[in-house]
Amino acid sequence: MASLLVMLGCLGSAFATSANAEDVPTPRTSPLNAPADGGQPAPPPTAFAEENFEPVQPEEAFKAATGVDLRSLAQTSGATAQDAPINLAPLAEPIDPFAETGMTGGAPIDLTAPDGGLDDPARQTDGGLLGSYTLEARMTADATPLETGVVWRVYADDGEDGKMRLVGEADGGPVTLRLKPGEYYVHAAFGRAGLTRKVTISEIPRGETVVLNAGGMRLTALAGKDRVLPPDEVHFDIFAPDDGGSDGRIAVLEDAPANTVIGLSAGIYHVVSRYGDANAIVRADIKVEPGKLTEATVYQKAARVTLKLVENRGGEALANTAWSVVTPAGESVVESVGAFPSVVLSAGDYTAIATHEGRNFEQSFTVEAGLNRDVEVIVQ
Repeated sequence: MASLLVMLGCLGSAFATSANAEDVPTPRTSPLNAPADGGQPAPPPTAFAEENFEPVQPEEAFKAATGVDLRSLAQTSGATAQDAPINLAPLAEPIDPFAETGMTGGAPIDLTAPDGGLDDPARQTDGGLLGSYTLEARMTADATPLETGVVWRVYADDGEDGKMRLVGEADGGPVTLRLKPGEYYVHAAFGRAGLTRKVTISEIPRGETVVLNAGGMRLTALAGKDRVLPPDEVHFDIFAPDDGGSDGRIAVLEDAPANTVIGLSAGIYHVVSRYGDANAIVRADIKVEPGKLTEATVYQKAARVTLKLVENRGGEALANTAWSVVTPAGESVVESVGAFPSVVLSAGDYTAIATHEGRNFEQSFTVEAGLNRDVEVIVQ
């Protein structure tokens, strides 16, 4: 019914199909095209023999598509670009495990601290000096600190209702907390990847590095082999395993945007792609590795069909018509009312049943992947 190709932006992949994705082939992986010695581009990867595979884009096309310059990622030690971490663009509203507090934040974490040092009299409180605690976030332990895209939230465990109280919030890269000495909870979010740390602030300046152990996922959908689907026609839902031990899944992000790099904690995610509102669905498990970008291209074996009830071939569609589309097994896939409803169907055989003025009319038809068409039911 559908096929899915997973292309890793750096290295490694894990892929497992579900029971509803029997036609999904096992993908192959290829490293991104890193510059060869002497600054010349390496030869492009060999195209895959299978018809459902697409070779990884060369570096210039990848830069145009993602904004990531592979050459600039090469480490000074001589490692290739595929060994370097990739800075990923975060989503606007990262997941916050303390969201039930109802706090919106907005104030910088560096709370009204003067420019003077820790011994500045202006920083005196009834309880003494404010403490200083500096935090930075990294995708992996050996990556460079993230300079942008990190959302920091600081909570104090002193709410009267037993909930965490939001103390401050800041966006960007490294931050310095200047707060009363005590214990606080700091949540760092980068896209949908996040980590919470309990920190103790004292009058002695301290700091630490938060390793998010995160990577990125970018999802794209094609109809047939090469037609890119509009973002408003395809929807992605991303799920993670339930750490509670059950066999269920937890929704990480619903209606995820296509062609956008999404920051995620390293792990295996279950991705569901829906084209239209009927039965064009692709399911697959995709692995996100720390500091690396996973690109998944969904090939939907489906097409859009417009139904028409006409008195003769090529005639005007009759209004006030109720429609039902069924499979050869008699399973109803679509029900609609209108002169010419449009629906996306997975490739296969169907029968359109039109009801007009108390009479039923039928027409069998076949949907071919990527071939949009009209299906006319003749009044006889």
